[in-house]
Amino acid sequence: MSSWTVGLALAALVATASIAHLWLVRRPEKELDAGLRALANLRWREIATLIGQAMQQRGLRDVAMHADSSSDPASSQLLMTDGDSRWLLSCKHGMAYRLGVAAVDELAAGMELTGARAGILLTEGRAGREALAAAAERGIEIIDGRRLWPLLKPFLPQETTAGIAARTVAEAKRQTAVAVAGSIALGLAVAVLLPRLAQEDAAPATATQAAAPPAAAPTPAQPALAEQAATDPVTGKAIEDNPDAPTEARYQAEIARTLNNVPGITRAYWLTRATLVVERTATDKIVWPFICGELERYPSLRTVRVQLNPRPGTDEPVRWRQCRTM
Repeated sequence: MSSWTVGLALAALVATASIAHLWLVRRPEKELDAGLRALANLRWREIATLIGQAMQQRGLRDVAMHADSSSDPASSQLLMTDGDSRWLLSCKHGMAYRLGVAAVDELAAGMELTGARAGILLTEGRAGREALAAAAERGIEIIDGRRLWPLLKPFLPQETTAGIAARTVAEAKRQTAVAVAGSIALGLAVAVLLPRLAQEDAAPATATQAAAPPAAAPTPAQPALAEQAATDPVTGKAIEDNPDAPTEARYQAEIARTLNNVPGITRAYWLTRATLVVERTATDKIVWPFICGELERYPSLRTVRVQLNPRPGTDEPVRWRQCRTM
């Protein structure tokens, strides 16, 4: 199997997995978060109206609606009936809520005062395990953020839900483009690196076989390769250990030109005489061997500092590295 086939298959696999995660996991999570924020921004009467409409789908009807002015103004109650029994609904309005046992006890006390047979506790926030356990023991239903948004979404204005959906889809498309570009860069890097890695693995075995006969003379190919590696590609002469300023500037230009043709590196340029800047789409592990391989051909530039800028679309920090320290 060729390295290009492996690279193409890897790129397709990574792109498929990334797209599936972005659209099946991340996009619904983003829509849920945006929807809950929209609900949290509503006034109490608006959220109470939505809850009443949703409860009517369950067969409940309004009896009374009140807010306890002595407590948290964002915590209000609705009294409803299914015809024979009363239901008390308590809403902790806001995304910051994390419901505990105290909220369940408060609703249970309200049920005793109003003669309600059942209760429902709603919030845009989250419910802790202790609250869920206490509610199950008392026959109280808890509807937190993950259930509240699907429950109330059908009763919101269409322009609100359409705007939320459009924003989450646009963000998913942008992230998809970044993921596909990264997958292609990864596939190209693998396709280029696999043959080189195979050659590096084969080189020690060849050297061992050549060194086995004690009287064997060095092969003529080895000096030729070493001479080629230390040859100036412009003049054809040996690379100088201590070049003058114009010659070193030419060496630097040759390094930048070579690295700009490496897959996974978008741009390489010299910020100062001792700092090489590399912008890339591939990871450090992939591009670093290429960078050091080129710098170490030039003795006067082996210890320069390399500034690795973060990849587009990531929160990676800028990194500074050296191939050699002396």
